[in-house]
Amino acid sequence: MATTNEMKNFISKDQMQITIFPLEIIIEILSRLPVKSLFKFKCVSKSWLSLISSSHFAKSHLKISSRNNKFSHKNLLLLSMYLPHTLCSCPLYSALHEKTISCINKLNFPWNPSNIIAGVSLCNGLFLICIGMYNNNLFLWNPSTRKTKKLPFSGNEYSRCDVTYGFGYDESNDDYKVVEINGVYGIHYVYGANLKIYSLKSNSWRRMKKYGDALFSPDSAVFVNGSLHWAVAHNDGVSTFWDTVSLNLENEQFGNLSLPNYDPGKCNGSSSRQLGDSSDFEPGILNWALGKLGDCLCLFCDYYKVKLDVWVMKDYKAKGSWTKSVSLPYTTGIGPRISPLWISDNGEVLLHDGSHVMVYDASKDEYKRVEIHEMDDNGVGAATVYAESLVSPDLDGTANTPELILY
Repeated sequence: MATTNEMKNFISKDQMQITIFPLEIIIEILSRLPVKSLFKFKCVSKSWLSLISSSHFAKSHLKISSRNNKFSHKNLLLLSMYLPHTLCSCPLYSALHEKTISCINKLNFPWNPSNIIAGVSLCNGLFLICIGMYNNNLFLWNPSTRKTKKLPFSGNEYSRCDVTYGFGYDESNDDYKVVEINGVYGIHYVYGANLKIYSLKSNSWRRMKKYGDALFSPDSAVFVNGSLHWAVAHNDGVSTFWDTVSLNLENEQFGNLSLPNYDPGKCNGSSSRQLGDSSDFEPGILNWALGKLGDCLCLFCDYYKVKLDVWVMKDYKAKGSWTKSVSLPYTTGIGPRISPLWISDNGEVLLHDGSHVMVYDASKDEYKRVEIHEMDDNGVGAATVYAESLVSPDLDGTANTPELILY
């Protein structure tokens, strides 16, 4: 977290004397406020404008908002199912505790709402979004500040069906990075995919060394603990097996994570075994995907039309740290695919079932649908939880959206 002394450098001594409160107290208070309030408070004085606009303050505010478990800085982003898209946000607390969400914030698109959103990744309140079906339309977007940046073309003409992305933060170099992988599972079945990496600091792409023995899942990478994570298939010449590959964004070195054991039970009559056998992906048996809940890496194990188990890695990379958190049953009225979004302290699970936002109460073993009137006609096509942030998608501060926000 940025120190108070570092942030003092942005404020002159005469500006500090505007208020009777010590600067340290002002910084502590402002760091805990929502982005909407902070943008209003930029008009209070030049000193507050300098403070709130500084990158040091943005980092301090992000650290507090990310670790705040009282939901005050957590929002739910909602995308309508059909074109032209509608984009809204609402407080996470409302989604968990209100049957009908009344506090909806409709967002303006920084792109044409009639275009398909083909891929989304999230880090520190910033979204990496692929618009359309080709990889030369990548945007970084902060829904809290409404600022956007279009990334330069990587130089490779891939269909979105042939490529997957990862997006994360390299804290040691204070840089945001995007990884583009051409050659994914289910498309061309290419082992030894081509990789490129983009640096926001340099605003440029460069080629990475191939990861030779893996076939990457088409799902976007999950960013946890400074690393990106993909589900990948390996082939040793005899059989195919699956595991999780990680990419450390600081040193750009690959690693592997072990998977938990699971009990197929009545799904196929087998005894307990480790995830990773290629037969796990046969329709009607089991499909698994990586995800993130809070700050933890997760595995979502979907037993076709039976249940979805949520495994959480409580202690990153520690042996035996996978813990089954909850099982979500497929019942009448639940859509074809359960996607957990958040697990509250009392065990309630906020989820998206393909067209609606739902809350599952494990103690009562029941679902309740969250009514969102702005989405009733089109349905909810996608949903994700994010923490508000002041992080700019342009490190040089020249983002292409006006800074003044009218809420």
